[in-house]
Amino acid sequence: MLFGETGVGKSSLINLLAGWHIAEVSPDTVACTLDSQEYQFQLRSTTIRLWDTVGLEEPEKGVNSYVGAIEKAIQLIRRVNTTGGISLFLFCIRGSRITATTQRNYRLFYEILGKKEVPIAVAVTHLEREADMEDWWKRNVKTLEKNGIYSAGHVCITSLEGHRKRQESREVILDLLSQCDDQRKFSMPLEAWTSVFLKGLGSLVGKGFPRGKELVRILTKRCQLEADVAQRDFHIMLFGETGVGKSSLINLLAGWQIAEVSPDTAACTLDSKEYQFQLRSTTIRLWDTVGLEEPDKGTNGYVGAIEKAIQLIRRLNATGGISLFLFCIRGSRITATTQRNYRLFYEILGKKEVPIALAVTHLEREVVMEDWWGRNVKTLEKNGINAAGHACITTLEGHRKCQESRDVILDLLSQYDDQRKFSMPSEAWTSVFLKGLGSLVGKSFPRGKDLARILTKRCQLEADVAQRVAACIDQSLDG
Repeated sequence: MLFGETGVGKSSLINLLAGWHIAEVSPDTVACTLDSQEYQFQLRSTTIRLWDTVGLEEPEKGVNSYVGAIEKAIQLIRRVNTTGGISLFLFCIRGSRITATTQRNYRLFYEILGKKEVPIAVAVTHLEREADMEDWWKRNVKTLEKNGIYSAGHVCITSLEGHRKRQESREVILDLLSQCDDQRKFSMPLEAWTSVFLKGLGSLVGKGFPRGKELVRILTKRCQLEADVAQRDFHIMLFGETGVGKSSLINLLAGWQIAEVSPDTAACTLDSKEYQFQLRSTTIRLWDTVGLEEPDKGTNGYVGAIEKAIQLIRRLNATGGISLFLFCIRGSRITATTQRNYRLFYEILGKKEVPIALAVTHLEREVVMEDWWGRNVKTLEKNGINAAGHACITTLEGHRKCQESRDVILDLLSQYDDQRKFSMPSEAWTSVFLKGLGSLVGKSFPRGKDLARILTKRCQLEADVAQRVAACIDQSLDG
């Protein structure tokens, strides 16, 4: 993917690469941001598929200015996704000063569209007046890096037709591309990639970018996205022991009394309730899930948990999976049950592939709630509990620190709302989870025919599926 501002010489660079006049060289000032044109040509034994893409220009004003960019962005992502992804970014800049727009284009393509997983090379053009074109790089590389622009490679060239340095320039850029031509292609599922990219584009352009219902309307009317896809959803699994304040945390997040705050001591392990509410332009789907309590005794103690686990996995699978685990703990001592819940959800249900954040509650007595984390983070890590993020909060209704707590937890969630959803085929996920649950609870967990009977009678699994799952678990626990 070749990108850059208008007037930097992208079309001339394409012709230099192809070795013939494939792209029309003309001012593209009327082109829309993220408008792109695909070219195909042969370089030795390799077919080059190149997307010539218009980068961001100087900041535009008003919502309407970005409607076309959004439409073009989705068209581009669809095409790239259909063809397998991107192997290399080629960032075309003019050999003059580095502007704020140069920086924004680097961020938009390398950091946002490619999530820093696609290598980026810089092609510096219009250097025909340099005695030695490579000298430009030596003089300017520190300025580029100071402005946050790093590259996996670079070329200093001229694409001026008929210039004596033109052939030298072609050889230099072909040599650069040959170093990357076995690079794997990066792509993401279409919905997730669109969400990630538009979120990043919005953060770059600021207040003029459409939001909420206005953005949904553009995505459905102009971009032909299905309404449920345009209305982005974020799947969170909230879990923890009884009494830690999960219901109050849900109400704090939603901004209204959506969950009933009452003791859930009668709730069964892995019992869950789904809530949906809106945060800005994102629909939150949150599963409030009862974690493991103190060890139950006997096989019957886990029958309900097995039944609830399978119901939960079915629902998650049907809705696309989990984006984030939110582990709610009380700001007191870390118990063996806290550790077991961490393992059950993060390590077993999410196979360490779903990020986990901690919400530490009941901290209204702290002068500075964040101080709790400083005092306790080493104890958590010593007990094997590592988090990708955390929020130290109070959910006590009417407390002066409630708004601060809401701001903190919303800021935490915003870091993960473009996270891809994790899921597995239902039978495999059931088998993996029950095997892990069995290893956590030990000898009292049902086995063999007992487990197969529970899976068929209570959980409505097909007999052959139940037998396979039970056999897999027996083999694992015996091993």
